[in-house]
Amino acid sequence: MERIAAVVVPALPLQLLLLQQPSWRDAPTVVVQDDRPQGRVLWANLHARRARVLPGMTYAAARNLVSDLRAGTVTTDAIEDATARLFVALCGFSPRVEPAPREPGGYWLDPGGLVPLYGSLMAWSASLLDDLRARGFLASVVVGFHRFRSLVLARTRTGAHVLPEPRHERALTDAVGLHHLGITPQLRDELWVLGIRTLGELLQLPAAELRARFGEEAARLHAAASDAWVAIDARPLVDPIVDELQLEPPDDDHTRLLFGLRGMLHPMLARLAARSQATSAMRLRLELDHQPVVELHVAPASPTLDQLLLVELVRLRLESTRLPAAVAGIRLELEGVRTSAAQLALFHARSRRDLEAGSRAIARVRAAFGDAAVTTAVIRAAHLPEARCGWQPCTKLRFPGPIAELDPQHPPPLQRRLLPRPLPLPPRPRHEPEAWLGRRGAITRMSGPYRTSGGWWVRTVERDYYYAETQRGELLWIFFDRPRQRWYLHGTVD
Repeated sequence: MERIAAVVVPALPLQLLLLQQPSWRDAPTVVVQDDRPQGRVLWANLHARRARVLPGMTYAAARNLVSDLRAGTVTTDAIEDATARLFVALCGFSPRVEPAPREPGGYWLDPGGLVPLYGSLMAWSASLLDDLRARGFLASVVVGFHRFRSLVLARTRTGAHVLPEPRHERALTDAVGLHHLGITPQLRDELWVLGIRTLGELLQLPAAELRARFGEEAARLHAAASDAWVAIDARPLVDPIVDELQLEPPDDDHTRLLFGLRGMLHPMLARLAARSQATSAMRLRLELDHQPVVELHVAPASPTLDQLLLVELVRLRLESTRLPAAVAGIRLELEGVRTSAAQLALFHARSRRDLEAGSRAIARVRAAFGDAAVTTAVIRAAHLPEARCGWQPCTKLRFPGPIAELDPQHPPPLQRRLLPRPLPLPPRPRHEPEAWLGRRGAITRMSGPYRTSGGWWVRTVERDYYYAETQRGELLWIFFDRPRQRWYLHGTVD
């Protein structure tokens, strides 16, 4: 029987927070929905749970239980970035990896891919965990026979486990409590009233009656835990390029459809070329007017970035396909593969920029709206940072100048994004530390001061600039205005 491996990185947002703040590992720590007293606790580590701090309570209630509680927020972008990095890491242990839906940090792998290189499933599992541990993540892996059951066991165990046979897997998962199944508290409480405590007790109920009494969530859980075997829906290592076009009203003219397709293809091919890739296959999903969807697959003889060739292949496919209704929408998907530098050079050679045409367009805009309608940024010599950038009218386009080569022995220059005007920072509340920045949290590290003065001909300006790193990982550019005795935020640093 085919095997399937489930890998779970438990409480991924909490692990990300502890990676940012390693000194918090031995202290009660929680991830909150937002940094305010009414914000909900989303994840809590073992030290916080021992102090009765549980997910769902407010941050204020948790602070009442633990005075030295550490709390932080983790953005959705950070979670998505971490799941993508974990996906790439797991692809080194199996050619077929599928992320678990609605569970950041959960994955299914086909263990049959690279196991012969490791000698046994247990050695393969141990190597996988060692790799994730080296990246800073604690995880568990269960090699079993069933998608849902192996994932449930990976949630409830630590380390690596290889199950000998399906009945052993079923016996273990039947004893798992409802609180490990990822169901809503409402459904869990309703089942608890009936005396249902484990997955095995839930599966003893008829599926039809379960749906009628408890709804779709209970029915989906019952179906997922059934004995049906489902193959891994492996996701490609690099996401395809996807774009959509809606047609209003629906159109059945092939010439107009191809014209719209050409407009979609050019920016999509440019994105592929930026990846150093070419198109190996093209999928079209045609949404018809009150008719079933039609899907077309077109593949060139070899990977290409030739837009005309791809449009011609689609034209030939459309001519041989009978569409029962007009097309209301087009979804285009391009699969990319690595290509040669010569083919990339051909693609970029076809996309020359016409500076004269651009200059003529600028002249028309200036004639219609005035000379100051089109401006370009310039650097000026000035004492204060906000005066070192200005705008001047632009009369013609020029190619950008060459970028100076960076010395690899020195760190790259910092890029500061200045606010239109310095923002006064709020005064510190009594209960907050000295380095409090309001909604941005507290400062963990500062570098400075860097003294700047000027403007004496208008009013005296003396500023001490600092680079400040916050609990959230932001790098801010702040200064202390000596004459006014106040702190200001002047910008951020990329």
